Amino acid sequence: MPRYENGRAPLSDLVKLADQHYLPVGTAARWREVQRLAWEKYGVWLVITPGWNGYRPLDVQIQYRKELGIWAAVPGYSSHGLTYQGRDCAAIDVNNWGALAPGNESLAWARFVALCRIVGFIVDFVSPRELWHIGDYDPFTVPAFASIVINPGTTNRPTLSEEDDMLALNIDAGPNGLVKATLGPGIFRHLIQDDDPEWVKNVVRTDDEWTHVPLSRLPILLRTYGCDLNIWAFVDGKFAVLNPDDGSVRPGNMWHR
Repeated sequence: MPRYENGRAPLSDLVKLADQHYLPVGTAARWREVQRLAWEKYGVWLVITPGWNGYRPLDVQIQYRKELGIWAAVPGYSSHGLTYQGRDCAAIDVNNWGALAPGNESLAWARFVALCRIVGFIVDFVSPRELWHIGDYDPFTVPAFASIVINPGTTNRPTLSEEDDMLALNIDAGPNGLVKATLGPGIFRHLIQDDDPEWVKNVVRTDDEWTHVPLSRLPILLRTYGCDLNIWAFVDGKFAVLNPDDGSVRPGNMWHR
């Protein structure tokens, strides 16, 4: 039996990746791995289509059906509702899969399918056909390849007071050296030499100390300050951050909520 009735899963049981983007724990881990593979192999940071295009609550399914007619599933039967055809199922609409091979849709689709299958997503499983629509029939099991075990209990983010100070971080990235960054409520900025990190640190801090953080502890700080976990990566051996405005992942970027 499915774990939840379609569209009736509480958001607190899911992982929040962004506003309106919620996924079960296993699906979130698979999605992060697809993003990583696509970036490393093709230089493309895949993104979820804006809107409720991960998990879709029942009231949103009703709204979309009214707005889109037959192009949206009958409420209570959407594969985005965490059940589909009597099984647990999570679905994601991927906004930019075509960027895997610009101008060559067939090649982009082949690459997209291959990446999805590596991590356990299924493709091309709904009618009418939606090439951007991928599914996960094991959404609550974290795969062995997941680098971070996602705790659904962290979905509800703590409320930060106006007195919360910015942190100036010295992140110990092991063989990749030290990474300097500033972290505040909903903001994570990677500092590079051109930013004059010492000057920035003195502006945002009330003292003169860098906070030393092992890379393995960075996710805890990101969660505490209301930042998503999948906003950084190593690109060509260099620390890089996701810019949500243009989808780029580069050194010196700033992520913000």
